[in-house]
Amino acid sequence: MNEFLHFLRFSRLEYMNQGLEMSLPDELWRWILELGVNTSCLTYKDLCCISMSCRRLNRLSKEDVLWSKLLSFDFPAHVSSSTDRQSPKSIYQIRFEKDKVKKLLAERRAVLRIESRIHEHTRKLHEIEGRLVDENEKLKAAIDELKGLRRVKEASTALKVWQPEIIHSRQKQIVENCSVPVGFRINALEMEIKLCKQHISGFLRARKDENDRLEAAKERLSKVKYHPLQSFGLDDESRNSRKSTGKNLKRVKHE
Repeated sequence: MNEFLHFLRFSRLEYMNQGLEMSLPDELWRWILELGVNTSCLTYKDLCCISMSCRRLNRLSKEDVLWSKLLSFDFPAHVSSSTDRQSPKSIYQIRFEKDKVKKLLAERRAVLRIESRIHEHTRKLHEIEGRLVDENEKLKAAIDELKGLRRVKEASTALKVWQPEIIHSRQKQIVENCSVPVGFRINALEMEIKLCKQHISGFLRARKDENDRLEAAKERLSKVKYHPLQSFGLDDESRNSRKSTGKNLKRVKHE
């Protein structure tokens, strides 16, 4: 398309420099414009730009045959009726505006869906953070209790050997203050600590995955809002397909 427009500009400049622009017949310019439309080198935007170059091209670019073809290319689902009294360009403008409204509504729905996902990811992150805090507190409590029980176990072992009376009484007091089976409770706490660490590891992975999804959703939202009329996710090559209702559409310039 760009090459075709460059050709038009170059040809016109050359003919203007040689004073031959007006000597070219309308049939030749009409053939060039029809060739550009038929080969998808000229879009509705290009015709609007061409129409501003000079009065002659302004008149030729408004011909019904060009806009009829553009109408069938860009809006294949809308077949013009023979009873239509409006010009193909006017019909194109009307359908373009309707299509633009549909695209804006679809874009708004897409934004709302992404925002909903962002809120959901944020809620899940807060939930994971809360469970992670609870699990860390549970782990800390289990570790503190385990340390105390190991001191009781050490004190119980120390009672079996000779010690000075003051130390012996302290060890005995530690053992008497413990009211649970030390060995059984230590094993249970060790299992609980191991399980807590596994849970914390799982919560950390879940937090990372959820945070990645949140950042991806935010990035997608920023791109969608930055390009409000762009079909997000499509590459630029789809622009050459005339059966697509298009992306990056702009308002057709009125006569």
